[in-house]
Amino acid sequence: MKRRWMAGLMTLALCLAGGSPALAEPLPARDMIYRTPNEESEVLCEHDFCFWQLTEGELDETLVWQVLMQPLTVLSGKQRDQIRVRARPEKDCTDYVGVVTCASQGVHVLRQEGEWTLIEAYSSAEEGSKVKVWATRFQGYVKTDLLKELPVDDTYGIVIDKLQQRLYVYKEGHLFSTLICSTGFPREDTPWNETPAGEYGIVSWVGAFWSGNLYCDKALRINSGIMLHEVPCTIEVDENTGEEKRDYFRCERYLGEKASHGCIRIQKELTPERVNAEWLWKNLSRKPVTKVIIWDEIGRQLSYPDDDYPLYYNPKGGKNYHSSANCVMVKEKYRPLTAFTWGELDDEPYSKLTPCPGCAPQLRAEGIDTVNEKNTRK
Repeated sequence: MKRRWMAGLMTLALCLAGGSPALAEPLPARDMIYRTPNEESEVLCEHDFCFWQLTEGELDETLVWQVLMQPLTVLSGKQRDQIRVRARPEKDCTDYVGVVTCASQGVHVLRQEGEWTLIEAYSSAEEGSKVKVWATRFQGYVKTDLLKELPVDDTYGIVIDKLQQRLYVYKEGHLFSTLICSTGFPREDTPWNETPAGEYGIVSWVGAFWSGNLYCDKALRINSGIMLHEVPCTIEVDENTGEEKRDYFRCERYLGEKASHGCIRIQKELTPERVNAEWLWKNLSRKPVTKVIIWDEIGRQLSYPDDDYPLYYNPKGGKNYHSSANCVMVKEKYRPLTAFTWGELDDEPYSKLTPCPGCAPQLRAEGIDTVNEKNTRK
C-alpha cells in the first residue's frame, strides 16, 4: 500500500513541477485495495523481497520475480508428513494453532528463540485433522532444528491468484504466460477443500490419479494432497474397439472459478505462448524446486480494466474474444486478429462474444462483479 501511495505522490509532484508522467499502458483488472499477507499479523515482517511483504495481485514483474527467487524455508520431513504448530514454545503445549506440510510448504520465519522458532503460514489441515484450522493464516512455534532452506529454480516461477483464478508463469524475470485455473471450492461441511495460500515448492511429479470418477493427469505435488494438474475428465471406453473417449466439458466449464477439492486445476488448451498443464509437466524444474506463490482472496476486490485495454476477435465468424492477436485457438489464416477495447465489449458486434478458453482474456464487467460478490471470505 505504501508503494502505491508513494507512486501517486511522485506523479502529483511531477505534475505540480510542470512536467508530465510517461503515458501509461492501459491496465487490466487489478486490486482496488492493496494488501500484504503480513500486514495484520501480530509480529510484522522486516524482510526484503518476501512473499509476506508482497502486495497480493501485484503487477510489478520485478517485485514478483525478486520474491520468486528467494530460497524457500520448509520443515524437514516426508512430503505427506504434517507438523502441528504450537501456540507457545513449550514441548508439552497441546494448544495447536495450525498445520504445516513438510518438505514443500514454505514457512515465514519471524523470530528464533533458541530451540523454538516463531513462524507464520497458512494452515494446511486436511479432512479429519484434529486441528480445525482451514487455509487461514496463523503464527505459532516449531522446533528450530526442523527448519530447512531450499534453493529455487532461477528460470521459472509460478503465481496463482485465488481471486482472479489465474495461474501466471514467470520466466527469467518476466510474466511469460497466463492460464485459467480452478482452486478449491469449500462448502460449510467441507472447509478443508479451500486451497491454502502461501509459498510452496513443486516436490514431485505424481502423474495421473482418480478422484471419484474424474481422471486427473499430469499432477505436480505442492502440498501433501494438493497438486497442480490438468483439468479433470471423465473416460468412457468403447465396448467394441476398446478406445478411450475423454470428456473434459464437465470441469472445463468451471475453469476461472473455484471448483476443486483443493488442487489447482489447469487448462489443457494452449495459451498464445503454447503453455498448458502438459507444458508445466514437461518444463518446470525438479531440482532445484520451482517455487509456487498462491495469493489469498480475503479482503480483496477487483476493479474494472481500463476502457482502452486491448482485446481481439475474428470478424469473420469468430465467437470468442481474446487477450492476444495471435491466439493459437484461432486458425492461422485468421491471425492476427482484429483489435477492439474492453470498454466496447457490450457494444455490437462484440456483445455476444464469449471469453476464449485458451488465452485468458479479461472478464466482462458483470463477470468482475460476480467475482467480487462471491468473495465473502473474511
